[in-house]
Amino acid sequence: MRRYPEVELDVSLIDRVVDIVDEGVDLAIRISRAGSMGNAARKLAASRNVLCASPTYLAGLRLPERPADLGEHRCIGYTYAASGDEWQFLDADEKPHGVRVNCHMHTNNGDTARSAALAGLGVIWQPTFIVGDDLRAGRLVALMPAFHMADIDVLAMYPSRRHLSSRVRVMIDYLVEVLGGVAPWDRS
Repeated sequence: MRRYPEVELDVSLIDRVVDIVDEGVDLAIRISRAGSMGNAARKLAASRNVLCASPTYLAGLRLPERPADLGEHRCIGYTYAASGDEWQFLDADEKPHGVRVNCHMHTNNGDTARSAALAGLGVIWQPTFIVGDDLRAGRLVALMPAFHMADIDVLAMYPSRRHLSSRVRVMIDYLVEVLGGVAPWDRS
């Protein structure tokens, strides 16, 4: 806003997919691997998904080393996850491994899942833009280093490339500049 004071922002934080045309949204930031059919999109950044838990939760428990080990743990699920309570992992050869987990809590908000994990309530997977600082500070511990989850894209979504206003174009260019390369949440 300092760089472009003429741009007005109306920020809504919603963890569900909105229909940007029906809801009159000029620009949406969508966290997705798929984007959205019918809308234009520009990739702003990628974010890693990380399986983690707090040291308090992990105290006295056997650390999971492979997906099947998660059956011994309490998990906190993300309501909007496409795979539900079947969590998907990739090994070093990119071979998929799915496991149905015991979610004793579900939430439709990543920050709520993070808070529950920090409180020692179980294992979560969340993107590094939510849990990165906690991992670096040791408040959360990354689990199963031999496996990883698929990255997700951070996308700028807008109704049409043809009728893109100069204000929206400037905002997208700014976001690419700020988030491009290594995203801020994954920088040391």
